[in-house]
This record gives sequence, structure tokens and C-alpha cells, in this order.
Amino acid sequence: MLRRLQNRRAFSIAIIALVVIVATAVPGYDSVAQRMDDGSLLLYPELILKGWLPYRDFETFYGPANAYFLAGIYALFQPGVMIERTVGLFYHLAILAAIFCLVRPRGIILALGSAFIAHVFLLPTGLAPFAWLGGVTCALWSLYLAAAMPGRRQIFCAGLLAALALLYRPDLTLAVIISGGLLLFFQPGRMRWTYLIGFCAGLLPMLLLSYAAGFRNVFDNLFLYPVIVTNPGRKLPWSLLQPYLIYLLGLHLAASLINLWAGILALRQDKAHWSNRLFATAAVFVLVTNHQVLQRMDSGHVTLCCFLSLTLLPVSLAIISDRWIATPASRSRDLLFVAVTLLVVAGLAPELVHQVRQTIGLGGRSRKDDVVFLERNGRSFPLDSISLARETGNLLDKIASLATPGQRLFVGPADLRRTNYNDTFLYYLLPQLTPATYFLEMNPLSANRPGSRLGADLLSADWLILDHQLDDWNEPNDSMRFGPDDPNLVVQSKFELRARHGPYDLYRRK
Repeated sequence: MLRRLQNRRAFSIAIIALVVIVATAVPGYDSVAQRMDDGSLLLYPELILKGWLPYRDFETFYGPANAYFLAGIYALFQPGVMIERTVGLFYHLAILAAIFCLVRPRGIILALGSAFIAHVFLLPTGLAPFAWLGGVTCALWSLYLAAAMPGRRQIFCAGLLAALALLYRPDLTLAVIISGGLLLFFQPGRMRWTYLIGFCAGLLPMLLLSYAAGFRNVFDNLFLYPVIVTNPGRKLPWSLLQPYLIYLLGLHLAASLINLWAGILALRQDKAHWSNRLFATAAVFVLVTNHQVLQRMDSGHVTLCCFLSLTLLPVSLAIISDRWIATPASRSRDLLFVAVTLLVVAGLAPELVHQVRQTIGLGGRSRKDDVVFLERNGRSFPLDSISLARETGNLLDKIASLATPGQRLFVGPADLRRTNYNDTFLYYLLPQLTPATYFLEMNPLSANRPGSRLGADLLSADWLILDHQLDDWNEPNDSMRFGPDDPNLVVQSKFELRARHGPYDLYRRK
């Protein structure tokens, strides 16, 4: 009877926590969107529904799972910002639920506290369904199923989810293999084979896509260009980091090592218990994902990496306390460890607290105060100013009045010698026109590399929209390098300027 009451209480607390999490995340529906990143999340799945293949028909440095999952959602509900952000909310909730389940054997307070810490970090990142979130979701649930549910069906699903994590983010390969391999070490041989069968089954869609899109194209998009070629054009020097990000990075590294130490202590204490194996492998997974923050040290990448290590920190403090200080386990002690973690984060990174308050509309101006939804063709996109929305709307009205449905459109920066960013969302708002380029999003040292097909793509376009805002790109890295001038010469010789609206130039082929 007492056990039943405890379960009901825990269930009630979890429901209340879910309501609070959703209520505080909902304001993210009204936040400003990223013109290239959110634009690609709206555009690529729709093109897939039209028969386009990633890597063959358009460049993308991410695994295919996110785009295909979104394509399935858009097939049911139509493409839209609200649908896209609902998928993002689903990713957030799935991650928080996985963290709750990972930590639940340590007590309800630590489980709720860890989920709350993760939520604090995820809130400022918005509700865009980034591939990183999908990959982390699948990886965490894979670890949980492999450790907590030893049945063959669950182990098969764990292997399947591990493979799916790689289809979201191939750069999670090392983290998934090392953490999953550690868990398999404690499993009987039959279960290992079941996991591997599930893992191989999960990779089959990638093999089929690689065959259809071309193995060389897949290799170039998922390894050669993102890791070797364009990486120097995305890295940020330490001198540009805001102090709070440096403090967060230091705290993240310390937390990762503390988590690993606590995982080793847990295994030494009782490696036969599944919760100890689960925590140890989760700590290893978090440690091996540090590449995410090293590839580009801006607030988004730092936040989306740090939340994993700091989520596990209260649990690590509890394990170390049990082993070395011998403090009696209690809810008040667990609450103290959660509070200490939050206070350290708030002390080292008050800017993060301010971002959270802005996101949920507390304490002054919120992030949605300057948001303007631009609507065209039954579609909308949230921009960050009335002036930009007005200028973009005038541009869209102009091209809609001049262009014929089915004509080809190119969107890029005004100076095509540097291709660091572009307004991918314009393709989404002009569905009657066909994208005219392989480079639907612009990456430095890729679209503007010597021998690029960018010039040939321009020749196939009927209309160009070029943005002068992007000419002021000034990150101190290789993105400042100029590529060949050939694409600019194609614009000058083959196209004529038809209109200018704010930062945008509209060209028509002569």
C-alpha cells in the first residue's frame, strides 16, 4: 500500500513538472527564427516530399534522419513554423524524459532536479528541431533501454536507436560506440548480438540513401567538407568568447570529469546493478560529445553541449558523497546538490539566467516583443523587426508579380566570393518557384570554393535574390577569405537588376 502511494505521488509530481515545462517552453513559439537554419528545417523536408535527395540534390552537413522525420510530419500537417517548433518541443520533452528515467533510480528529487537543469539550458535555445537534439534523444534512450530493460526486444530497440542517433548526427559515432560498447560489455553474448542486429538494421536506410545519392556525395557532405574543408571557416577564436561562456566551458569540463569519476565509483560499488552501469555509460557518452562545443564556441553550441554534463552533476555529487563523505541519503541532501549546481551556474553565467527570464517573459522585455511574422502564400516566418519584414514583404510581392510559377530562383549573398550565410527561408516563402542551386544554405569555403558548381547553378536561374547584409560578415577566421569572382561575373553579364528593397537586390535573367 505504501509503495502504491509513493508511486502515485511520484506520478503526480511528474505530471506537474511536465505542465510547468510545457508552459515555460510555449513562449518559444513566438521567438525570432534563424533565417538559414530554420529556413532549411522548413525547406529541406518539403523538397524531400517532392522527390529531392539530400547530398545529391542539395548540400547538407547533417545526417538524413531529421529532414526525413520532419518530412513525415509535414506530409501529415503541412510545412509551417508552428509545426516545426512542435517537433522541437517534442525533442525537448523526449530529452527531459530520458534524463528523468536515467536518474530516477537515484531518487525522485535528483530525477526532477536533473531534468529541470536540462530544461534551464534548453529554454534559451528555442524550439527549433535541430538534428543535435534528435541525435541526443535517440542516444540517451538507447542507453536507458540497453541498461534498464534486458529483454531481447528492448535490446534490439536500443541498437536501433543507437543507429538512429548516427542518422541524425554522424559525429556522435564515437560517443555512441564507446558508451554502447561499455554497456554491451556487461551483457551476455546473446544480448550483444541482438543489439548489433538492431544497430545494423537501423543503418540500412543510410546505406540505401548512400546508394541512391552517391557514396561520394555522402562522404563529401558528412565528412570531407564539414570536418576538413569548411571547419576553419566556422571556428571562433577564444578571444571572441564572452566571459560567461568561458566560465561555462570550464564548469562543463569539470562536471564531465566529476561525472566520469562518479561513474567509476558507482561501478566499483556494484557493477551488477543496472543503474550504476547506466550512469557510468551516460557519463562516458557526455564526455565524448565535447567535440560539439569545440567545433564552434558560440552560445548555442556551448549551451547545447553543457546541459548534458551539468544535468548529471547533482547525481555525481550524491554518489561521491555516499562514497567519501558517507552522508545519509535523503531528499533534503539531494535537493541541496541540485540547488548547488543551479547556484554555481547562476553565479558563473548570470547571462544565461537572463536569457531564460527573457524566454519565458519574466522581468522586463521578452524575446517576442520585437518579433514580426511575415506571411505570404499561406506561410509565415518570424523576423526580428518591422522594417525587415516590410522590406522582405515588398520583395516577395515584386517577384510574385513578375515571376512565372515553376521558374528557378537563387538566393544568396550579394558578394558571391564569400558564401557564409544566406536567407534560405525565402525559398520556403516562395514555394511556386523552384530552387536553382545545390547550395540552398551557404557554408564558407564550400559554395565559394575553386571549381564549385555555384556559377553553373546561377546560369540555370531565372531570378536572383541577393542580400547585401551578408557582405559585412567579419568573423576572424577563414570565412573572411574570398573565393573566385566567377559567380559575380555571371551575375553582371547574364542578369539585370529589376528591383531593390532594403538590403535585397532582385535580378532577372537577361
